[in-house]
Amino acid sequence: MTQSNMLTEIGHVVAKENDTVWVQTQSKTGCSSCQVNTVCGSGIVNKAFSHKVFVTPLKNKVNANIDDEVEVGIPDNLVVRASFMVYLVPLISMILALLVWQFWLTNPSELSSILAAFVGLAIGFVVTHFYSKSAAQKGQTEPVLLRIVKRPIAVKQIETTVD
Repeated sequence: MTQSNMLTEIGHVVAKENDTVWVQTQSKTGCSSCQVNTVCGSGIVNKAFSHKVFVTPLKNKVNANIDDEVEVGIPDNLVVRASFMVYLVPLISMILALLVWQFWLTNPSELSSILAAFVGLAIGFVVTHFYSKSAAQKGQTEPVLLRIVKRPIAVKQIETTVD
């Protein structure tokens, strides 16, 4: 997959073991780049709670070392599919359950309709759970290392004596 089909983030390699590296990234939002973030309510809340740090184990396909800055990528179609599964599948499932309930009973009570909607919502969450579990087992949800952005230069101190 090319980098143009990826959402990318810069991370810092904090540990390495065999063919796996642990990459540390910090969550960012659009508020950090907005010019009115100091007076906007969302920007103020974002500054208070947005300093989350994530450490993710990744396959080391670029031969990264500890202290390297690396570019991590996630396929953009994965983000679209995940958003669809998390937001729309439960909602669609809830609406379908409610419609089936309405057509099945000629005059359902309000309470039974609410319960049918909750059952549909629960079914949607279960479907989403099993889909995400299956995708994770197939390795479809894992970010990948794309390249090394910056590698620190090892500096050795040389002592000289004046005779």
